[in-house]
Amino acid sequence: MKRVIVLSRVSTEGQDLTQQTDEVLREVYKDGYTDSNIILIEDKESAIKLSEEERHGLNKMKEHINNNPNITCVYIYELSRLSRRQLVLFSIRDFLVERKIQLICLKPYFRLLEVNGEMSQTGSLMFSLFSSLSESEMMLKQERMMRGRRRNRELGRSVGGRPPFGYDLDKEKSYVVDPQNSQVISRIFNDYGYSNKSMRDIAIELREEGYFNSSPNTLCLRVRTILNNPIYKGEFPYPPIISEELFSIVQQNIKDSSQNRIVRNKEPFLLKGLVCDAQTGYLLSTNGAIETYFSKHHSGVSIRRNNIDPVVWEHSKMMYERYVMNKDKLLKLIKSQYQTTAKKISVIDQEIKEIATKLERVEESYILGRISKKKSEQLRTRLLEERKLKKNRREELVDLFIKKQTQRKCLILESINESHLTHEDKLGIIHRVVDIVTVEKPNPTYSVIKIYNRINSLVYVYEVHCWRHTWELIRESTSNKDPHTPIKCPKGLRKMIS
Repeated sequence: MKRVIVLSRVSTEGQDLTQQTDEVLREVYKDGYTDSNIILIEDKESAIKLSEEERHGLNKMKEHINNNPNITCVYIYELSRLSRRQLVLFSIRDFLVERKIQLICLKPYFRLLEVNGEMSQTGSLMFSLFSSLSESEMMLKQERMMRGRRRNRELGRSVGGRPPFGYDLDKEKSYVVDPQNSQVISRIFNDYGYSNKSMRDIAIELREEGYFNSSPNTLCLRVRTILNNPIYKGEFPYPPIISEELFSIVQQNIKDSSQNRIVRNKEPFLLKGLVCDAQTGYLLSTNGAIETYFSKHHSGVSIRRNNIDPVVWEHSKMMYERYVMNKDKLLKLIKSQYQTTAKKISVIDQEIKEIATKLERVEESYILGRISKKKSEQLRTRLLEERKLKKNRREELVDLFIKKQTQRKCLILESINESHLTHEDKLGIIHRVVDIVTVEKPNPTYSVIKIYNRINSLVYVYEVHCWRHTWELIRESTSNKDPHTPIKCPKGLRKMIS
């Protein structure tokens, strides 16, 4: 039985995929084909942004053709639905001609092949002409976009994307000071410039007061980025939020803090006997002369102590405060998690309602004869599958929330005053929290540090930017199914440490 492919594509959400498909199907029915003969491929993807290899619709078409010798024809609405790039279009043309598969285009109407399977002169001419026009149209669009962006940049207007924190856009897309968020910017600069507060102190205060929901470490990095950004003193095209004098004071404080940190690094190593190479499993040695943890084995990893000691210490302190000494923080965290999870569930519930509405519309369209039975079944199957996935995700969110609550254990209430802690006190806290630390260095610019906890069943993964001496929590994961089971180190590590 002869089969044909109907390839339908739109590049934006505003375009009507169903209308395009219906017009092509009417032509297919005129040529005598029925639903049993048709293979329908519909896609919403850009023909400009994606290469031929990345296009799902094209790949699916080629797969059908390669696996089904009965396919004789491909129907499209217009040539640009295949691609707007001339090189890609000629590649598709050669693919079809080699297999003697007819290409029928509706707008404008032409057939690529003659009855004998050879390329027709008219079809070849039309294909070449409109492929050239498609690419020219694409290039004109891109040029207009670039011209507009350059013009906006010269005028001090936004060229796309969200404005920096503390700014907003007016009707002309020019940057203006956001009255609310600019107050946060001013506070960050004033606190660090005049109040002798650390970046972490500022980050924790902002988080506790509800300005941000990020973790302390992530928020600390954001505070650092804000303090180092010169746009806030009034660099074109941004109006000033702070004075140049205050910005200079902040930069000097950052410089002084960095120098003080170098002096503090002369203290004994905090993680001696705890750090291992993630690749080989070997325990890292220490070198006080260059302030580095290093592997004695060939091609082993190494990391400067000022890129790992602060990460593990801040993590240990945070875990100690959360699980050992501060019930209020724990309750606040649980409340925050509940609110976030409830919001996600609410969004999913709304999406499930929208799917139900779409199912009703499909049923209505089929009753009124707007779509075929096969089309209605396809749409219904897709929507039911989407609804099933949404419901499964909802159950996962509920289970995840319950699991996190069971993992949070509040131990003996204690107090901690970091300013009065000795080196031995810090070691005691770290060893109370941390089982083992592994280091991986994908490239010289950053390291991946995994901290295996003693007090819960989680492994915390930090990405450390070595040159900037900044870090960020990128992932946390369970090491075993039972949260009350003591954490297990990676294979081979515990044996070497003992």
